[in-house]
Amino acid sequence: MPLYEFGAGDVFYNQIKTHPSSSFYIYDSKIYINDKASESGSFVNNVGGVPTGYVSLYELNVDRASTATGRYIGPTTGTPGVSDTGLVYPFVYKGLQKMAFKGITRSQFISDYADGDTITGSYQMSASISRKLYKKASGFNHLNHSGSALKNSLDHAKYLGQHYNFPSASSVQTNVINIPSIFYGSEIKKGSVKLDFYVTGTLLGTLRDKYYNGALIQESGTEDSSYDGSIAGVVLYKEGFIVLTGSWALGSSPTLQDKDFLNASKNGKPSWCRYAMGADDNVLAGSNVVNGSASFGLSFAGTHRIPTVTLLAHANRGELNYSNNPTYIEHTTNTASYHPITGSYFYGEKALTIKNIHSASYSDPTGSLKKTTYITKVGIYDDKKKLIGIASVAKPVKKTEDRDLTFKLKLDI
Repeated sequence: MPLYEFGAGDVFYNQIKTHPSSSFYIYDSKIYINDKASESGSFVNNVGGVPTGYVSLYELNVDRASTATGRYIGPTTGTPGVSDTGLVYPFVYKGLQKMAFKGITRSQFISDYADGDTITGSYQMSASISRKLYKKASGFNHLNHSGSALKNSLDHAKYLGQHYNFPSASSVQTNVINIPSIFYGSEIKKGSVKLDFYVTGTLLGTLRDKYYNGALIQESGTEDSSYDGSIAGVVLYKEGFIVLTGSWALGSSPTLQDKDFLNASKNGKPSWCRYAMGADDNVLAGSNVVNGSASFGLSFAGTHRIPTVTLLAHANRGELNYSNNPTYIEHTTNTASYHPITGSYFYGEKALTIKNIHSASYSDPTGSLKKTTYITKVGIYDDKKKLIGIASVAKPVKKTEDRDLTFKLKLDI
């Protein structure tokens, strides 16, 4: 089998920019991603092994339940090792390499584990959007660490407009929606953010960043349109935060109850400060709505950059026209003709006739011989001649002696 080295112009490194979209729907303290509810499995309530409304980071332990198997990883006598629960999980041994998982502190590594002990981790890692309400007394200032960090990001984004200019001590409630980066990649695509506020299925208001500058502008207020065109919040595209400060009422009814509001009754009219109630914010199901049912829609597109490698593999004219496939040789019923010639001091193979598959206008005489092969796969090798990849074509490609072929191979990393 011949091996060819890629030339200077045969390898291209590129990057594909994609914008996958995501949508969330929040209702009664439950989150639904891309309009999908839980999918029951044979052993667990949700086959993904994570709560409804969450995505699994590793997508392992599909339809696996944690059960005692009686097996151990590590020693089985004396001090037993780690119990095997039937779930897939990572583990390392404490040894000279001093390897451990990121979540284990130095003091834990020294005190809690002896040499040779098994240190385990977990693949049951998931993520979803969450909501946090900053109250009047603890807004974006030095008294609140997360608020202070958001304030820094807001100050950095002021080049997009003064709508990012938040006061040091916020005098109004500030509603923050946190979007993990697993949903948007490197940044949220500008102009793709949309927020909908529903009560009993009726759309009360919509926010969009229609000017691509991070300002969330109210487009439609079904009961009160006087605030249409007003800025109700901003989007931090790179950090994945939506900051809402619009406190005006979107409607006169119903009255909504929010756990995090400071007033005695915690009741209030629908507003953007009450947007996404129940999105992992400790608002219990059934308790976040009084005299009505509130639900919320959130959609956006992310930005993912995928590195790609394009390889050009050439099958030059006059090359790759011989095959070790038995069908390459003319078939004969005399099986002895395939046997090699052997002797006490000699071993030689008989000359075999190549099968001529070239068509001619007449059955006799046949056309002249043209060595023809069919290429079905292209192998990729590293510098040590180890096979690292195989590209298969959709159907065999005919290769004749007078034909040049180039196969374009593409690999997404």
